[in-house]
Amino acid sequence: MSQPIAVSGDSQSLPFEGILPGRPTPFFLEKGEGEKSVVFDTLFTVMLTGDETENHFGVFTCDGPKGDRIPPHIHPVTHEIFYIADGAVTLWVDDQKGFAEKRLLREGDFGFVPRGTVHAFRMDAPSKIFGVGSGGFERFFHGIGTPTDKPGIPEVPFIPAFPQMAAAGEKYGTVFMPDFPLPD
Repeated sequence: MSQPIAVSGDSQSLPFEGILPGRPTPFFLEKGEGEKSVVFDTLFTVMLTGDETENHFGVFTCDGPKGDRIPPHIHPVTHEIFYIADGAVTLWVDDQKGFAEKRLLREGDFGFVPRGTVHAFRMDAPSKIFGVGSGGFERFFHGIGTPTDKPGIPEVPFIPAFPQMAAAGEKYGTVFMPDFPLPD
């Protein structure tokens, strides 16, 4: 891996130098390329960051096995898109204003979670999610995970310590709500 660099003007160093340009300029990535981090049993690959989009949006993929539901959480300032590139994913959403739904999304299906909406998801088969979020949020996956250069579903999971999860949540606008009652 390359030497660490500071990201988005902060003092956090990440071992991703040279993978993405870090400024608005045209570029290409080949299949499997990007900034990769393992979070639990899932590989998150960041392909575009707020650095390249003047903080408008970030793009990432999420490759994981069939597994447990990710705990309910909310992003106070981040909109998030779920496009199922492969597999099947259950998405729970509750806007706390009257809309609450659980939906099974299959390959080619799309879901939108506006900022301030409680949500959770579960991969119901080995799956790949193509995600888009408000600029800067994509670095959350690096904050909560551990860097890797290996593509595909991780063979060895990375279980973050609770202080690491809490720090990443605070820095990147994710509030964990494990006891929030989601729709059946």
